[in-house]
Amino acid sequence: MNRTTFLKLLTQKLFPVLKAEGFEGSGQTLRRIDGPLIHVFNVQGASGGKACYLNLGAHLDFLPTEGGAQVAPDALEESHCVFRDRMEPPPGAAFGWAYGATKEQAEENVEFIVSEWAGPGRAFFARHGSYPQSFEQMLRETDPNQIHARTALHLARIAVHLGDRARAQALVDAGLARAPERATSLKADLAKVLTA
Repeated sequence: MNRTTFLKLLTQKLFPVLKAEGFEGSGQTLRRIDGPLIHVFNVQGASGGKACYLNLGAHLDFLPTEGGAQVAPDALEESHCVFRDRMEPPPGAAFGWAYGATKEQAEENVEFIVSEWAGPGRAFFARHGSYPQSFEQMLRETDPNQIHARTALHLARIAVHLGDRARAQALVDAGLARAPERATSLKADLAKVLTA
């Protein structure tokens, strides 16, 4: 089976499920926009042409995108999102979701993807499901000293937007302490969070 056939099966079987849950779009990327909250579902071909990745992204329209580009919410790609994950295929030798060697294998794999959406797919978007509630909870549950400095930057920006300057300061301090010495732009971004 090839990518085109597999995408057609996803369009027939998975995309109606996503669209019933508020996602819109066509092609390889679907988006759901609710106020400042943007959810992105993307199908990315894997190298070798025999499999794909199912990328999940969540973003808030007031945050800079990853990479710093100015992107309209309805054009946002998963790679622009500050919160990202993948729906992982079952363990095996292959990387990504295999297209399958036959139409039956492709259909079986797509049916499995549809069933997996109910677990990992929905769970990712539920963690980033509503603004501000999901993000207030995320801030409460995050230990600033246990996260990557870049994650601390994103969460500090969210805390400022929510008016929680004390939490933002704790995140900035932890991010600056954890940032590698050569990460000068990250450190500069962290230092600017509370002055904006």
